[in-house]
Order: sequence, then C-alpha cells, then structure tokens
Amino acid sequence: MAAMWSVIFYTGLAVAAFYFILLQPVLKEKREQRKAVQQLRVGDEVITTGGLIGEVKDVVVPPEGPTEIILEIAPGVRVRAVTDAIARRLSTLETSESQPAAEGPQGEVTHSGA
Repeated sequence: MAAMWSVIFYTGLAVAAFYFILLQPVLKEKREQRKAVQQLRVGDEVITTGGLIGEVKDVVVPPEGPTEIILEIAPGVRVRAVTDAIARRLSTLETSESQPAAEGPQGEVTHSGA
C-alpha cells in the first residue's frame, strides 16, 4: 500500500516538474508573442516564420476568419500573411522616428537605431 502511494507521489512530482520546467516557459513565450502580434501597427518591421522580413502596410480584420497582414517585402512587392506567420516584430515605426540623429566623426549626421 505504501509503495502505491509512493509511485503516485513521484508520478505527480514528475508531472509537476515537467509543467514548471518545460511547459510553462513555452506557454509564457507564446502568450507574449501573441500579445506582440496583436499590437502590430502599419509601419512595423516584422519577420515571418518563413524568414521573410517585411514592413506592415495594412492589417485586415475580417468579420470571420484569421486576421491578415499585408507585408511589403520589397519596393512594390506586397504579400498577404496571417498573424500566426509572424515570428516577431523587429522594429516599430515609433522607435525609428523617435530616436534622434547623432553626430558622427567629422560632424556628419548618422542615424542611430536599426
């Protein structure tokens, strides 16, 4: 009888350890990624899960179905992507515009940032 309780206890301990060590960080990262994608705005630079880097030109929210994002991957080349295809946001329009220009060597102006 004591051996049975011991097996149940260690099995429960292994499941709890699996959840907190392996599963919890993955779920937290997924939640943060989903939150970042929901905050996408026109002008943000993103990278897709396929490795394409593009600028968000439009966010289309249909009445039903997944939210689509129109990306410009090259001048004049636009593609449609679902929000699940966005791996992460590289930069935002606000951060690139709000960073002041810094003076480089010989007084030339350089732009700081991405």
